[in-house]
This record gives sequence, structure tokens and C-alpha cells, in this order.
Amino acid sequence: MHQLRKENQKARSSAFEGLGENQLNTIYRLATPKTLEKGEILFREGETDQTLYVVLEGEIRVVRNLQGQPGTISMMHRGAWVGEFGFTGKMPRTETAFASKPSRVLAIDKAVADALDEKTQLPLFKRLCLLGSLRNRDHALRERKLAVKNRQLIDALFSARTKGKPDYTASQMVQGVIDKVPKLPAFASTLAYKLLLEGTPLKEVSETIKADPALVGVVMKTINSAFYGFHKKISDVHRAVVLLGVNEIYRLVMGAGVRRTMPDTPYFRTLHYHSLAISYIASALSQRAQHGNPAQIATIGLLHDLGNIVAKLLIEKYPAVEMLVDAQHRAHMGALLLKRWNLPDVVSQSVAFQCHPEFTPPAKLPPEIRINVTLLYVSHLCYDIFQGLSEDDLTTVFQDEYLSLLNWGKISVSNIAQKFVLPDLIMKRLAFPVFFREMLEKNLQTGGHDT
Repeated sequence: MHQLRKENQKARSSAFEGLGENQLNTIYRLATPKTLEKGEILFREGETDQTLYVVLEGEIRVVRNLQGQPGTISMMHRGAWVGEFGFTGKMPRTETAFASKPSRVLAIDKAVADALDEKTQLPLFKRLCLLGSLRNRDHALRERKLAVKNRQLIDALFSARTKGKPDYTASQMVQGVIDKVPKLPAFASTLAYKLLLEGTPLKEVSETIKADPALVGVVMKTINSAFYGFHKKISDVHRAVVLLGVNEIYRLVMGAGVRRTMPDTPYFRTLHYHSLAISYIASALSQRAQHGNPAQIATIGLLHDLGNIVAKLLIEKYPAVEMLVDAQHRAHMGALLLKRWNLPDVVSQSVAFQCHPEFTPPAKLPPEIRINVTLLYVSHLCYDIFQGLSEDDLTTVFQDEYLSLLNWGKISVSNIAQKFVLPDLIMKRLAFPVFFREMLEKNLQTGGHDT
């Protein structure tokens, strides 16, 4: 023991400043010296051993798991304390430490500290407080540097994704394709403006439908089709409105209107089903979060994929442009079509910005559409969860920022989908089309929600 103290006098004086010779001797007598070979682990992430180590000789590397890769946090040399946070409380260690070359350390565990008298404990705990303060200072400095880098990366990503985009209004190819898409039928656009206003009474909706024979035909034909799968035929418009609700009648009418403008192909039908699902989820999210206008976001969800149809028509006519048309191009094409249909700007703008959550935080979005784009983004995340994807499979770079706008910053997407959205939709499932009802019931059966 005497030889050990002599060999590590420098470590003693730097590591235990303020302690007298007798106090040092007591610590060295009770503590456990440990020799480490190069690469030998001192402690691992997740352990709760409440032991701190003083480096007597050699070098200890402290690493932390960063996105699946070990990242060096610090290199500890003679006199340094390692693992002091694990000593102060029985909490899992957040780091792993190992010898980067042959080393010796002194292990001081909770039992050793408890065996010391108060006069010896006081300098020990003072040193722990000092180390904690220094560690907090280092973390704050590192956090500020990371914040600057993060902001620079966000700006660079935003610039790379948005600068140099073509002016679609000046593109004759795109405008030529959009001009050939039939206009939205009058029955759909009329009801759209009426139901985008909150609080439209059921009776007024019924009267609006009854006043337009074309609208009556659309509602009654669709509600009695296999698409909804009702066992008994419904022959009264008001009964249909009461049974499905204002929002679902509106979706039915808008969906029928959009179908009349698009080719009846498997590709369109697949997109239409997806858009309907997003519309239902977005409306449920809006109601649950009490943000946005449920009828408005339902409309946006229903129409958000139209750019994919325009893009397909464009590529069929000009195959060479296929490699140049990305998701943002498609979103802008959809927005142009909605403007041509004279739908409210808030709808077309929300569709135009729908891809932005993948590469930019909400602060960079226009304030008037920020909530709509957020609800549309979270709807897609929930839809993917319902389709069996895990959160690791989702595009979630700025997820926390968007969820915070809905006051859900600390809730996982899986919980939002399975504990909020699914129960709310299940309660209304009888008013939904068969395909969507089956999707909800499948998630219910697989344990998404306990009833």
C-alpha cells in the first residue's frame, strides 16, 4: 500500500485536494485498486454499481452510444475521476469506460464513502459537486455548439430542397396537363364552400343536397353502394346525412367529384383510398388535439394526393421528365390544380407545403397553414403505424417540433395513433367505407386499443 501511494503521489494530490495525509490513508486503505489491460472495460452503459474511479496511471476512454456508433466523450488521465454520476445515485450509467492503454484506477464505492467520517466525506462530496458543475458547463458549451451546427444544417437542407425549383405557372407542359383535367363538378365545389365553414346545421346540409338533383343522385348512389356496405337500403337524404354525419357526407360528395375528374384506373383508386384514410385520420387528429378546422383538414387530406395524378399524366405524355419529378414537384402540381378549381388558398397552400416536415421545422412554414401541414404530416405517420411500420421506419427528423404544436411533444407517434386516433375512429367506424373500417378493425384485433 505504501508503495502504491508513493508511485501515485501526483494522482493523490490532484484527485483529493483538501484532504490530509491521514484522510488519504483511510481512503486508500478502504478503496480497491484495480489494474486494467488495454481495451478492458471499466464499466458499461446501463450498469448501476454506484462506484467512482480515480485514475492512478494510464488513460481511460469514456464513450457514449451515438446513433448506434460509439462516440468518444472524454479521455481521462492521472488524477481524473471517472463515473462520478453513477456514484451519486443509483441510476443507469449513460456511458461506457475502458482503458485505451494499460492503466490503474482506484475504485471508491458507496460502502467506502459511508465508512468515512464526516470530516473526510465533506471534501469528497465537495469535489463531486465541483465535477458536476464543470460537467454541466461543458454540456452547456457543447449544446450551444451543436445548436449552431444544427441551425446551419437545417438552413442548408432547406436551401438544397427549395432553391432552384422551377416556376410551375410558367411551365407549358405542366399547365397543358392541368388544363386538360376536368373542372370539379359544381355540386362538389358548392358544398365545399358551405362545409368549410364550421357549424353548418344538418338540416341546412340536407336542404342543400335536396336542391341539387345531381347531388342527390351522387349521395344516394354512393351511400347504397358496396363502398359503404350498409345492409339496408337508405332512401332519404336527411337519413343519409344523419347516419353519416356532415363531414362524411362532405367527404362523400368531394370524393365523388374528384373521381369524375380523374381516370378510373387502379392507380387512381389506390391513391383515392389512401387520401380518404388520411382525411379520416387528419380530421380525428384535429378534433382530438383541438387544433385546426376538422372539415378543412379533412378536405386537405382528401385532395393532398392529386399532384401524383397530375404527375402521372405528365409523365405519360412526356416520359423523359420522370426522373425530374420528385415529391415536392408533385405537391406543387396538386396545388396548381386546386387553384384552377378555385378552392380556398388555405387548401392549395397546405397541399403545396405538405412535404416540408421531412426537411424543415415548423417555424419555416407560413403561420396560416402551419397547423394544417402539421396535421397532414402526423396523419401520415399514424397511417404508417396502422400499416404495421415501426417508429424507426418513419421520417421523424423534426417530429418533436411538429408534435409540440399539438401539445404532444412528449408522446410517441405509436401512442398517438393507437391510444388517441384509433379509439376515436373506432367509435364512428360504421359510417366509414368498408376498406377503412377493415383497416381499423385489424388494428383493433392486433392490440392497438383495449376495449
